[in-house]
Amino acid sequence: MTTKIPGLAMAAVGAVIAIVLDMLLKSVTGISLSIMLAIVLGMLVGNFVTLPEKTKPGLSFASGPVLKFGVALLGLSISITEVLQLGWRALITIFAVVAAGFAATVLLGRVMGLSREHSLLIGAGCSICGAAAISAVQGVLPRRKEHEFVTAVAVIVILGTIMIALGPTITAAVGWDPVSSGIFLGGSIHEVGQVVAAGGIAGAAVLPIAATVKVGRVLLLAPVMALLSSIERRRAAGTDTHLPPLVPTFIIGFIVLVLVRTFLPVPELLLHTVDTIRGWLFAAAMFALGTGATVRTVKTAGLKPFAFGGAVSLVVLVVAAIGAAV
Repeated sequence: MTTKIPGLAMAAVGAVIAIVLDMLLKSVTGISLSIMLAIVLGMLVGNFVTLPEKTKPGLSFASGPVLKFGVALLGLSISITEVLQLGWRALITIFAVVAAGFAATVLLGRVMGLSREHSLLIGAGCSICGAAAISAVQGVLPRRKEHEFVTAVAVIVILGTIMIALGPTITAAVGWDPVSSGIFLGGSIHEVGQVVAAGGIAGAAVLPIAATVKVGRVLLLAPVMALLSSIERRRAAGTDTHLPPLVPTFIIGFIVLVLVRTFLPVPELLLHTVDTIRGWLFAAAMFALGTGATVRTVKTAGLKPFAFGGAVSLVVLVVAAIGAAV
């Protein structure tokens, strides 16, 4: 564990800087961009500072187990009861967005020539819940390439940040009411934090609906990962490839916390505390991931992942818009 301390300390410092900057910007703009700031800071460090070899184990731990622990904690923010109260239109939109996103992932990944693993990482981020879904998918894939993981997160962060401004602009231009606007924003934007930011711009009446719709998409993380893991295990059967777990441990933790939030009384103070801890964990993980997003890594990946992410995001956006309009 001591070998991880230098890298973990660096990730912690990066998280502190990102969150302090986020607090300062939020006081002016009202928008929270901690995830984007953390990954940008990490990219700056990774590209302009020669990192000591001793920091790599800790940074890898921050972008792996630390991120997965944050994903597990995300479960405590989700109540199945609240999602079901959205009504049939929102529920159908949630399922349609995730299904269409993954269908586009499979089809467009083949057409655009991305590896199956890379397209699944990006597609999960677009369809479900950004970096959390990417981390979950990586946990069930037998073949894992670090540069594909890093570029997938970068694609999602960039596209989702664009949607913070674009989403509310679309809802205002179309003239949707708060319910339709919330369904659209929650159904089309990648990260939970990005949905909250866009919902805040769209209006106080839109924000809770958008956030709950987004939570509905996050809720599908567990069944989608179980299905994907089952498929990967069948593909790997009879080969020398390491079989992924049917359900990763952190997804089990996610499910348990969803059930706790749904069926047990959870004090508001505990919810706030866990949410704060999760924010810090995500910021540290995003900083660590950013340090791996060097110019060399991006050049290796090329523009194809960004074009692919944009195409899948467009499919998700169109399906969410249809759900909002009907």
